[in-house]
Amino acid sequence: MLGACLSTTTAGTVYLFSTYGPALSHKLHLTSTQSNLVAISANYGLLLSGPFFGWAADTAGPKVLSVFAALVSCTAFSALAYTFDGSLALPNWIVLAGYMVLVGLAAQAANMAAVTTTTKNFKQNRGSAVSLCIAFFGLSPFVLSHINSLFFASGDTPNTFGYLKFLSYLGLTASTLGALMLSVVGFGPSRYRRDVPDGFVVDVASDFESVASADHPRSSEDSEDRGLLIHARSGIPKPNGADYDAITQSLASPQQNPVPSDSEIESAITDTLQPSSAAAAAQTTVAGTTDDGVDYDTARDLGGLAYISDPEAQLLALVMFLSAGIGVFYNNNVGTIVNALYYSSTDTPEPNVAQRLINNHVATVSLASFLGRLTIGVVVDFCKRMWRVPRSGVLVFVVLNTVISQVIVGSAESLTMLWIGSAWTGLSYGFIFGFVPTLVSVWFGTKYFGSNWGLTSASIGFSGQALGAFFGFIYDSNVPDQDPSKCYKGGCYRDAFILSTGVSLFGLLVAVVLARSRGDRRRENRRLWEAQEVNDIEYVPFILAE
Repeated sequence: MLGACLSTTTAGTVYLFSTYGPALSHKLHLTSTQSNLVAISANYGLLLSGPFFGWAADTAGPKVLSVFAALVSCTAFSALAYTFDGSLALPNWIVLAGYMVLVGLAAQAANMAAVTTTTKNFKQNRGSAVSLCIAFFGLSPFVLSHINSLFFASGDTPNTFGYLKFLSYLGLTASTLGALMLSVVGFGPSRYRRDVPDGFVVDVASDFESVASADHPRSSEDSEDRGLLIHARSGIPKPNGADYDAITQSLASPQQNPVPSDSEIESAITDTLQPSSAAAAAQTTVAGTTDDGVDYDTARDLGGLAYISDPEAQLLALVMFLSAGIGVFYNNNVGTIVNALYYSSTDTPEPNVAQRLINNHVATVSLASFLGRLTIGVVVDFCKRMWRVPRSGVLVFVVLNTVISQVIVGSAESLTMLWIGSAWTGLSYGFIFGFVPTLVSVWFGTKYFGSNWGLTSASIGFSGQALGAFFGFIYDSNVPDQDPSKCYKGGCYRDAFILSTGVSLFGLLVAVVLARSRGDRRRENRRLWEAQEVNDIEYVPFILAE
């Protein structure tokens, strides 16, 4: 966990553009639109590389990704520092955007190494473990923005060059340590084997075919597996390896039938049970359909084309596109918003004061995001166990918070009101990123988690870029000379938040549709479970411990 948290600390530097972006844009004479395009380039590098780095995390492991993150993060922030200093020539702003792409690539590599390793190594309380890991992704901007205020923006003129050099050294150190620590646990046991919970119906033929052929000698582990699968299909008490071997040996005929069929073994096991044991087993099976913690959700090991073509995976990606992109958009523009509200309401503005205000708002977003990421996993795990609250219902609550945050920020006419908007935006953004990765692992399995989460989160970059570009267009149209003192009470950019509010409302509608779809599936699973009308179920239900 320490290695994962160090890695996501490096990944969190992608959200720090607002702490150095305004100074960098002023030094290089960038317009608001150009500054937005540079900022969103980091998110393109972060999000669009998700499928690749997710696949790499599933196949190559965390160490290679963490070393890559260390080297690229150091290179990118060093290039930004020397570009600001004038030592490195900059032909145009597109080169600056290329540096930010490298920042995003380093962040995604570190993030995937940490989150994938954590997901595959935790089976119980996975939501809490993943949310703790991702929480440091959101916390690092809070800590680093305060470091900027204390050590690099304390004088009359902010030391942006020193701050960028500090970020380059941080990325190199944190990701290197993360590589050493994450390599201790590696992929995790769930990469190789997925346990079948007691009492669940599975496809015995397909699951056992690879180990139960006549040409394949059975080991004690095979005996355990086959006994478990027979138990899962029939509902009778599970035989251990020794009991299974004793029964099969008594049934086997070396000349005619050296490998007894499942039905023969099942009948023999049933005959050896005492009536009271059989009755108790039946009672246990019936009780398991209602109040013993059975989750009628589904766990599937989907990946690749099967995942992309799944309707619920598509709806979940659309929810992320519409909701999480808003957090990216606000993170990249909060510096411009703070400058506009500060300069337009102060007769004698001071650049160092404006920079500290920006740092404080970035810190507020970061701290709220950290709290959201940290608490949502614990709350969901608790509510699922205690009150059987479906995860799809929690998703609706999470997206609703995004709508509220945009209403608050869009109506903020002073820095005081903006504090609330920044906090709520960070909290809702943290809810999404602390919850949806766990949702992906629970609904679609952990075998291809890295690739699946990368595909789901990749869409965020497009909506964040579109909203950011619209913000820059509106701001440049109303303030063509880039003078923030002319933006009275945020009137120069308010139309952008009207659009973001509408986008978040559409995301809420999609989340409700997805929740209804999951509800229908849970009810159908429960009907099949209680009626026991089928021998094979495509989706294997799972218990809360998973």
